[in-house]
Amino acid sequence: MQNRITRLVSKVLFFLVIAASMMFIPSFGQGATQVTLSLNKQSYVSGDTVIISGTITSPGASNSMILQVYGPDNILVQIGTVNISSDGKFSTSVKAEGPSWNHDGSYAVKMIYVSPPINAVATANIDFKVKSVSSNAISSQSSPTTQSSNQTQAESLEEQIQKRIALANKLKESLNNESSSSEKIPSWIKDDARSWHDSTTDNAEFSKGIQYLISSGLVKINWKIDPTDSFEHIPSWVKHVAGWWSQGQVADNEFTNSIQFLLRDKIID
Repeated sequence: MQNRITRLVSKVLFFLVIAASMMFIPSFGQGATQVTLSLNKQSYVSGDTVIISGTITSPGASNSMILQVYGPDNILVQIGTVNISSDGKFSTSVKAEGPSWNHDGSYAVKMIYVSPPINAVATANIDFKVKSVSSNAISSQSSPTTQSSNQTQAESLEEQIQKRIALANKLKESLNNESSSSEKIPSWIKDDARSWHDSTTDNAEFSKGIQYLISSGLVKINWKIDPTDSFEHIPSWVKHVAGWWSQGQVADNEFTNSIQFLLRDKIID
């Protein structure tokens, strides 16, 4: 009996020693991944260059990020990838011009870093104003009359009304697209996207998924395509977007919006 008590006390003391020693073992837990984002300024007009820079702490295996720019009507106007340097810094620029930059308002710049299981996002808003050539030309006249001044104000008011109408139509289109993209995308398209990202299938195979998205109305274009058409010219960086979507890191509507943007601007053809 005494020997049993002695052995029990020894075991208790042993576990107490182990527990005490573990209290002094340092912890090397990795900090959370964070993205900081900065712009060269906050307000822009047509033709300006938006310089985007920042850093990422504790990145994973991936050495690139995805850039998205959304207009005031929440329509994707720019997409691309940005490389990350060895010290975690990144920098790129976007030209505020073209048909995508045709509305006054707040534009959202979004940087997304995905390296499973890491998913970090940073967003910055900018104020953008379309530069009016006609108003500059009118103001440059040396001696405008009262009548021409009133006409200019009337034209300016009419332009504002037209812009509001166009913005409302764009918003309606955006809501319709969002409603359409909420439909279920077949799983085989996501499987093809994953295989294409892993380079086990070619562009022609991935094109079948794009064909389906167009024919089903999930992606809308303003021209007709032949069912046998294949999109052979697809930038390699699009594989990052397809890969992230296939891993569930990018939402379905963001993926369809990306494909629609790339088709509309002839980046995919």
